[in-house]
Amino acid sequence: MSRRYTSGQFARLCHTTKETLFHYDRLGLLRPQYKGENGYRYYDIRQFLQFDMITLFKETGTPLKDMSACLAAAAEGDILPLLEEKARRLAEERRRLAERERLVASLLHVVREARATEADRLLLRQMPSFRWEVAAPRMRGLDTEAGMAQVSALFMEGYRRAGRSPGLPTGILYQLDDFLAGRLGEGDLFGPADAETPPDQIWESPAALCAVYAHRGSWDEQIACWRGLPDLLREQRLCPVGPVLMLEMGSYALTGNSAECVMHCHIPVAPQEAAKGADDVATEEGKAPR
Repeated sequence: MSRRYTSGQFARLCHTTKETLFHYDRLGLLRPQYKGENGYRYYDIRQFLQFDMITLFKETGTPLKDMSACLAAAAEGDILPLLEEKARRLAEERRRLAERERLVASLLHVVREARATEADRLLLRQMPSFRWEVAAPRMRGLDTEAGMAQVSALFMEGYRRAGRSPGLPTGILYQLDDFLAGRLGEGDLFGPADAETPPDQIWESPAALCAVYAHRGSWDEQIACWRGLPDLLREQRLCPVGPVLMLEMGSYALTGNSAECVMHCHIPVAPQEAAKGADDVATEEGKAPR
């Protein structure tokens, strides 16, 4: 059997195109082994392994401009350090892709939740327990748009310094006494806890019946809405019993407007009389005064 192949034959053997072989020839990566009297150029069957090595390096993300050095290392039997570095880079890329997948999945979840929740209407929902990462120290200035913007930048910077990204939703945790008194300028920022969350920053919100109130508007309008919620709870004979979560629901993805926020307020409650019995019940007169 002949060991020599024309460009077309060798391209078929390698499941590639003659144009790719010509390109590799111009780059000096894979040149034909023989030149016939008729001027035709021929590849040797053993060059299939060289082509296979080029393909392997390409699939691990090696640019063609760096391919010569990789092939030279392989030819000199010094490929182990190169492969170890490739393995390290691929593991890092896998970590980055997993992080991006997690962020997209969490954004998809909160946007779907926001679209499925009726705004400006008090709802009763049985919420599951959840583990949150609470930032330290406690933030101030949350009741103004400028203050919230500054605090959010600090919050994100803390994650960036640690080489991390917060999941979604993020939000503000208010102690119950502060919430009932309308003291909304000071609270704890949080995001979902993950495997890298420091143990002393984990807080678990217990499973509870929650009054849920969704509102869309500017930051000043959000604050005014939240300050009206204690009165609305009293009207509905609902007794707040735990810390209050203000969840940011992918505002820009929903509105395309950086000045408009979509927030969900979760308030653990105990009904003062028998609840209506459903997991998701709208009150009859469930709008917060503003």
